[in-house]
Amino acid sequence: MRFCATRAGSSCLAACIAALLPLVAACSDPSGSFGVPPVCEGVAPRAPSCAPGHVLGPADACMPVGIQGCAELFVEDDGLCHPSMEKCPAGTIPKFDEGCVPAGIPRCAPELAGDDGLCRPAMARCPTGMFATPEAGCVPVDGPGGCGRGPWGSVPRVSGNVYVDPSYSGANGDGSEARPVTTIEAALGLVAAGGTIALAAGTYDEPVVITKPIVIAGPCASRVRIRGVSSAVRPPAIVAVLDAGEVTLRGIEIGGDGAGVVATGASAVTLERVHIKDAMHAGVLSGDGARLSVAQSWIEGTRDGSAGTGIGALAEAGGALLVKESAVTGNRAAGVAALQAGATASVVGSLVEGTLSSGRYPADGQGIVVQDGAEASIESTAVVGNQLSGILVSASASATLSGVLVEGTSPGSSDPPYGVGVYAARRARVAIDSSVVLGNTEIGVAVIGEGSAATMTRSLVQGTVAAPTGSLLGGFGVAVSRGAAMRLHDSAVVRNRGTGVHVGDSSAELIAGGNLIEGTIAEGGWGDGAGLTVAEGRVTLVSNAIRSNEGTGLLVGYDGSEATVTGNLVEGHVAPDRRAPVGQGIVIYRGATAVLTGNVVSGNRSVGVFAGTEILGSRVEIIGNLIDATAGGESHDDGDDDDDHDDDDGGGDDDSTGIGVAAAGYEIRLASSLVRGSRTAGVVLFASEAEISQTVVDGVTGDPRAARGRRRDELVADGVLALAGSTVALDDVRVEGCARAGILYDRSTGRLSRVRALDNRFGLVVQGSPEPQLKLGNESAFLESCTADELFGSELRVPASAPPLP
Repeated sequence: MRFCATRAGSSCLAACIAALLPLVAACSDPSGSFGVPPVCEGVAPRAPSCAPGHVLGPADACMPVGIQGCAELFVEDDGLCHPSMEKCPAGTIPKFDEGCVPAGIPRCAPELAGDDGLCRPAMARCPTGMFATPEAGCVPVDGPGGCGRGPWGSVPRVSGNVYVDPSYSGANGDGSEARPVTTIEAALGLVAAGGTIALAAGTYDEPVVITKPIVIAGPCASRVRIRGVSSAVRPPAIVAVLDAGEVTLRGIEIGGDGAGVVATGASAVTLERVHIKDAMHAGVLSGDGARLSVAQSWIEGTRDGSAGTGIGALAEAGGALLVKESAVTGNRAAGVAALQAGATASVVGSLVEGTLSSGRYPADGQGIVVQDGAEASIESTAVVGNQLSGILVSASASATLSGVLVEGTSPGSSDPPYGVGVYAARRARVAIDSSVVLGNTEIGVAVIGEGSAATMTRSLVQGTVAAPTGSLLGGFGVAVSRGAAMRLHDSAVVRNRGTGVHVGDSSAELIAGGNLIEGTIAEGGWGDGAGLTVAEGRVTLVSNAIRSNEGTGLLVGYDGSEATVTGNLVEGHVAPDRRAPVGQGIVIYRGATAVLTGNVVSGNRSVGVFAGTEILGSRVEIIGNLIDATAGGESHDDGDDDDDHDDDDGGGDDDSTGIGVAAAGYEIRLASSLVRGSRTAGVVLFASEAEISQTVVDGVTGDPRAARGRRRDELVADGVLALAGSTVALDDVRVEGCARAGILYDRSTGRLSRVRALDNRFGLVVQGSPEPQLKLGNESAFLESCTADELFGSELRVPASAPPLP
């Protein structure tokens, strides 16, 4: 019970100046004359006695709220689940029911590990002559054994070898080690199927056309270079493998004015410790039924040519490509690509870095491209420093990503500028697991277009930035738009700019569960620091944590948007300035609809849950939620006693901050919920229709300035406020501990049934016309008020307008 000391008589019947520190309220004279205010003292809140994930609800029974089944690591003193990145070691993300789980490339060489605990392969970390792969680290281009001794180095000496040495000057070369031939062409005529051509150190100015299963091996890539060009295939190639069966190329360098290696037909080609350097059209190409494997090799600097745009490793129709434990760097158009139906590409344990634009095509410069029905699998691979898209999947193509890093994609020459990390478009299908999408430009993961779909699990999307010039978005973490669909689970979307996750267009859909959306920065061109935005889309959110974003936590807007929000945590949205919206928890606006069930909306600055619209008839249901500690802006006491002084920082004079639930123009159903610890109001309705039932509104504290005895007009600190012609029905509602009115109807109507207002400054206040229907007697009671249980005909100050819409 709260006790109130008042002046004798009725001189304190008109107003309440409220304050924190703790739950202290001051009374004022209705005529406007102020003296030293009496004080209403508070009692400590009821101690929780419920199981983790539960609070004592309106029926004095424990009810589940927020994220259920939470790991002990994330359960705080209030017994509720509060996951955050700071609770997890570097290189891990929260998985709410398990604890902290690793994300990104699973096995990493020590020299490639970043300070953030993530595996960060990059060529800049390796000395000249070495290339980076995630697990092996910096790999010498000649392999760990080097070049060996003699002309043929470590090439195994076995029966059937045909030896080639371009420096041999003897006559009658027969391909033996003592009398080698001087050209590869001659060796191809001598070697038997399944045999080996051993190349001595040197430069071979001739093309190689292989039509039978053989091995071509040199001592090491730095000492053997093949650079002739054959027109036997398209594009012209330095090494062409035509219906040859199993072919191995080892320990050589290939480069020049043709594609490096082209395999077609019934060929199965393996490259081991091969350096494809400065080839043209394509570094390696597999098509028309061929299989091509690149292992422990380096493809770099592929140039644009008349028959191709400089792709490092390419699979065309019917071709299969495997890039394993290799580096594909500094190529044009794309690092790795699978471009047609029937083409497949697998990239495992590799680095795809620094693809550059050719200048001929606007889409040049991408890391990995999968399109037109092709398929790709990308595993334990780093895709870093490319342009436009780190990984692009489009036009009915599909790709799976597991343990992948996609980092630092830049805009290139695109207009508008963008550098998307992972981009699924035009009926693409993408599955992302245990991956990291880090520091890309404009969008981390984009799923766009009718029929496009993506799943992402146990992954991290972090630090998306705005394009340096012409930014349209400002740094979305995840975007689902234009009819696309996405399932997002057990992932972390943190410290992006503008918006953490965005869902746009009426047919776009997101189903999200177990995700952390945290720390979005209000520096973007759109979204203003929101955690999750829905603009004409649909979302189903279950057991997510949306916390500590600088703008709104969850923003659902425009007619046609729908949100089903169940068992989530939405907390700590405290914008750093007075931009709108200012630290709101959940905002449903402009015709969107939502059902909010069993959520915790806690510690927000402006409004916990706000529904506002110019479109009448829109509806929001708020059932079984805890809406707690909506704190309002900070107040600063500068010693100025001028009551008309207004702060510029969203401080104590702002009646639009510190509201638990607010509605403007919406139909609201608020049921079985607990709204506690608000600063300005528990529930405020502006020109709205509301049904509030089986709900407790507890502890509206008022402006902390009142605790310092500042004189000013009546301060809003009310439990339930019905304003501006609202119609509000209260049924089985308890309102207690409010520093001014428990329930206040201002020029609004409705009805009250089985209402209890206890320990408030005023129990019930009715002012202006129309008035609500009162059902008192045994059904409703207004008791133990500090000043008056019932007050009719007053003119207490109320907010002039609803909080601002986004």
